[in-house]
Amino acid sequence: MDERIYQIAERIVEIHQKAYEVYLPLVEDMCSRTVSEDELLYLLEYLLDSACDERILELYKRVCRRYLYVYPSYIKLYIEAYREMWEEG
Repeated sequence: MDERIYQIAERIVEIHQKAYEVYLPLVEDMCSRTVSEDELLYLLEYLLDSACDERILELYKRVCRRYLYVYPSYIKLYIEAYREMWEEG
């Protein structure tokens, strides 16, 4: 049983690493220009799903900071969604 749990934990770490590798260039691109609402929401939705990982959370925050004054209502919505999904209490 312990070995199986260890294998699952290893796989989760691998998935988060792969997600970070995929999302990093997308975030860099998105932060270098102004994107449409649809593009922003699409990426934030995917980042939110993996925001339990610290590196992906940093990408999520980076996008939120970049677009806070461009799309404030959407950023507020996604900050609240993060809190509901990942913060304890």
